[in-house]
Amino acid sequence: MDDRKKYLLNFFILLILIYLFLKNFEIEIAKLLTIIIGSILNTHYFENKLIYNGMIFSIIPACTCSFEIALFLSYIFATPKTPIKYKLIYSIFGILVINITNILRIIFILKNAHLANYTLIHDIISFIIFPIALTLNVIWVKILLKIGVVKKE
Repeated sequence: MDDRKKYLLNFFILLILIYLFLKNFEIEIAKLLTIIIGSILNTHYFENKLIYNGMIFSIIPACTCSFEIALFLSYIFATPKTPIKYKLIYSIFGILVINITNILRIIFILKNAHLANYTLIHDIISFIIFPIALTLNVIWVKILLKIGVVKKE
């Protein structure tokens, strides 16, 4: 099996495994996000519910970015011929970036929830997470090229 096919196979296997693993913790992650966002906005919260501007919002499993994190981590850990220390360091960095962006995304959605077309606003703002994960993956490749771990073909 050539390297590209092996990489893709590793990537898809890791994507499934990491996503299934994260899926088991989505409600706990949603509750943690609720605590963080409730504290930042200085508003009341309980479990995965926030009360903001007189409205109740639920931070649901889909709000946790578990798929985007799984996509990001799969890409990093499937990268061949890369020392594990680089993978771990960059994974921690990327998870922080994705989660900080996600927290800002949720806050921005809450701050604009009073607008007439909430669903459209929610969907547009939510789209930002996927490009963030993809951008992190491009940065990963650039770092590996720069330090000489991978060579440009």
